[in-house]
Amino acid sequence: LVVALIIGAVAAGAAFVAFRPQPKGANVKKIPPALRPAEPDALLESERLNRVSAWGLVLTVFFAFFLPAYWLQEPQNRRNNEEKFEEESIERGEEYYAMAIDQQTGEPNRSGKECARCHGDGAQGGTNEFVNPDTGETSMVQVPDLVTVFARYEEPPPGYDDARTYIREVIERGRPGTDMPTWGVEYGGPLTEQEINDILNWLETIQQEADVSADASGEDIFNQMCASCHGAGGAGGSGPAMQGGSEVQMFPDVAEHEAFVKEGSTPGQPYGTSGMGTGAMPAWGGRLTDEQISAVVEYERSL
Repeated sequence: LVVALIIGAVAAGAAFVAFRPQPKGANVKKIPPALRPAEPDALLESERLNRVSAWGLVLTVFFAFFLPAYWLQEPQNRRNNEEKFEEESIERGEEYYAMAIDQQTGEPNRSGKECARCHGDGAQGGTNEFVNPDTGETSMVQVPDLVTVFARYEEPPPGYDDARTYIREVIERGRPGTDMPTWGVEYGGPLTEQEINDILNWLETIQQEADVSADASGEDIFNQMCASCHGAGGAGGSGPAMQGGSEVQMFPDVAEHEAFVKEGSTPGQPYGTSGMGTGAMPAWGGRLTDEQISAVVEYERSL
């Protein structure tokens, strides 16, 4: 308020100087300012000079106090703005996750939701009807939860700096051959880079611990850590099915199977007897002990 009053006083003074009454004379106002006679030196070097000097002193004192005060407050202003932008981004991300209207067409989405249509309200996971583009077959697939997604990729696939970088790319590009569509506008999807950033910011606020208890069985560990992609009982989802002895056929050697679970898949690198890595399979060696991995592998080979 004080600053505003000072600025108002300065503006009023400047307006008074600019629009003060002109010397009397019949034709003075008709003469262009550039052609009017200059004011005498007695006026310029006395009254005018004193007035200009006084205003200069006032403004110098004002800025001598205002600029340091502004400089001292600026870091806090920036922090406040960053917090505000972050809060707004998180709010938008939650809306985009469950948005009812398609951003490009303006039409309602199929079930009135975006990400939540498959991953469930609150990102707790869900199911989705998936039509295989190669075979045309329709099946219900288990869709992974997103409340532990950052923990699942705490050690990201090779070529990625961190979990967020990998998750962003999956959202932008989708997963060809699965029910995960392309969302990034750069790849033909409906969401801009900022909108995907907003969704990631919101997801980071809802992350939960995904630690496995020390006495959990192989089946318990599978249901907690693996079923979100491979489906309940290994029926398949965004990850391949594991039933009917498929894992024994893929990994005749148990040690090779355990090493794959421990190290994860690498894009373009073959594994097992006929698998090809996509990078979607995370490395569980940093999350599970060797004993827990052995228990999970034993359970998968029994399906």
